[in-house]
Amino acid sequence: MIKQGDRVKLTARVAAAFNNNKRPGRLDWAVRRGVLERISANKVHAQVRWDGRKTLDEVPINGVEPG
Repeated sequence: MIKQGDRVKLTARVAAAFNNNKRPGRLDWAVRRGVLERISANKVHAQVRWDGRKTLDEVPINGVEPG
């Protein structure tokens, strides 16, 4: 189980969905890494601070894995 402060990456399925957007080639989500900053109270969403960013992005908790 992942916990707050762990290094994480997106699962292959979620990374493929994020890469399949209207402006392809902007980011490669499969190689992106970040730090898990917060998990929601109901354990459904995770807020991740990706390397090189200051803001938090909310992603499904089952869409991140240790990395």
